Amino acid sequence: MQDHFQIPEIKSSLLEKFGIYYLKFFWRKNADHQVFNFTDEELTEKVNRITRNGILYSCIVGIVCIFPTIWVNIYFTDQPFVIHYGWVAVVSIVCISIELYLLFLIALKAVYEVSEIINMRASKSDLLQGGVFSVPHILSRTALELPDPELKILGIDPFKRISKKNLLILGLLYKAKIFLTNVVTKNLLLLTVGETVKGVSVSYFALVVECFWNAAIIRRVVHEARLRLFGFALANQIAEEILHEKILTQLSPLAQTGCLRAIGNAVVMAQNYHPNMMILLIRFQQLLGLQKENKYDDWNLFLETLDLVSQKERNFLLDLFTISAAFDGKLSHLEEENLKTVYQKEYNLYYPRLIQLTDHLKKGRLNAALSLCRLDFVAG
Repeated sequence: MQDHFQIPEIKSSLLEKFGIYYLKFFWRKNADHQVFNFTDEELTEKVNRITRNGILYSCIVGIVCIFPTIWVNIYFTDQPFVIHYGWVAVVSIVCISIELYLLFLIALKAVYEVSEIINMRASKSDLLQGGVFSVPHILSRTALELPDPELKILGIDPFKRISKKNLLILGLLYKAKIFLTNVVTKNLLLLTVGETVKGVSVSYFALVVECFWNAAIIRRVVHEARLRLFGFALANQIAEEILHEKILTQLSPLAQTGCLRAIGNAVVMAQNYHPNMMILLIRFQQLLGLQKENKYDDWNLFLETLDLVSQKERNFLLDLFTISAAFDGKLSHLEEENLKTVYQKEYNLYYPRLIQLTDHLKKGRLNAALSLCRLDFVAG
């Protein structure tokens, strides 16, 4: 197998290194099962159990860590401004630091437990080792909700059709959600029920808000970890089947180039470098041995390639594009807008498959997703 292309080295943040350290700390001996040995129902139950435990622990941490801040705020209400808010600031900083640390550990442990179900080490993949898109780095960023790096790989720019200003605004809005929820909830309670409810200050309702957001974050982290690990498992399974069937040897050089254009344009349409797509891209680059940039993210060239290859090769490339577009578990507005252009007369064959595959990945139905990841020369 050809070595994969060199991904530019990116220095990991301290938080990402923190995550990798604890993931290695959690690591146990290799299991002997394959993820496809489990039914979708069994996988769902295992992931739901991890989610429930994570939510329980995160809620306990939230309550314990937010309580001192609320108590100090109420206790020093009648004190001078400097004393009141001096105590609130000190206690808040200490409690928030402890809470974040414990929440990070809970999220990392949850992500690790999902990886044990997937048993990704059963695959002899070099993506388990180093590099910005290696599995430990991907899982660390998932658990700590760190952004994936913005890179141009093989000349593919996932952000060529999206505004950087919009990305910044979305990020700032996300960071403000918990603060705004607390403020709005507190003021609504003050207006509707007053400063106390049966003798309890409405400030304590911040505990409920804290539990809600902690639970929401843990749930999102576990589900994203599941999606990314399922993508890893599927990409490896697809690669093994292609090798076994010797499918790529049946493709013309243009169709082989079209494979990377199919994935590259799916990346651009998704408007992010989701690790699932990167793993699929790396797998096909390894199988094809293509090392150089060749406008793999050029939409018009991809459409032109589809017109120039044989009908069977076109069917194969549309299969690959469909799988790639679904691999991040959602369809962007840009993807929806361009699907009829790429599928053309086969739209009614491929679009339902794309929707089903996206839904299976989003909801964690691994075996059902695998059944829709076939790559052959048959339309649909």
